[in-house]
Amino acid sequence: MIGRGRSVLVVEDDRLTLGLLAETLTQSGFVVGAASNAADARRMWSKMDPDAVVLDIDLGSGVNGFDLADAFRAKAPHLAILFLSNLPDARFAGRNPSSLPPEAGYVRKDQLSDSKALVTALDAVLRGSERDIPHQDRDPERPLASLSHTQIEVLRMVALGMSNQKIAAERGTTVKAVHNVITRAMALIGADTSDEGNARVVAAREFIRAAGLPTSPSR
Repeated sequence: MIGRGRSVLVVEDDRLTLGLLAETLTQSGFVVGAASNAADARRMWSKMDPDAVVLDIDLGSGVNGFDLADAFRAKAPHLAILFLSNLPDARFAGRNPSSLPPEAGYVRKDQLSDSKALVTALDAVLRGSERDIPHQDRDPERPLASLSHTQIEVLRMVALGMSNQKIAAERGTTVKAVHNVITRAMALIGADTSDEGNARVVAAREFIRAAGLPTSPSR
């Protein structure tokens, strides 16, 4: 079997999805530990010392999948990592994509065709096969791919319901600068921004369409 008894920790906050992932990997020969939040993930890690982790990124408020990956990698530098997320890329969680381990895989849940694709992706990161490791966060056709990190960050704050004044205060800039970021971002994706109120509504809608409802402000 493709798993060959290798151990993997799966971290996913949706319990139904967690169960399905764990079952799929178990049937493929992996030894699977499952956790639905960061605290459980850390406890399970200590028990397992796994060969690989499959990490959802958005785990609710607080610690996210990127934070866990950093913590686990600090203890086990050769740990294989596969991110499995609804987020198009790391920017949607306030993270610079260049800060991710280059050999970590990234699969978008809406692009996961079947259970075999998940098993194949996990096997690739375990083998360190650069040619086969999926990097769907680099797909030029992913949602809002043309926007900058700053534009994604501001749209995320808008989707959280923050006013332009609040965003400006959080980012240490001006209300006018925030307005300009939103306007330029909407122009890049061809959205109608005939008035400021409409621009904010469209900005929030486009972020949520691409990444779902944000849970907390970016750090």
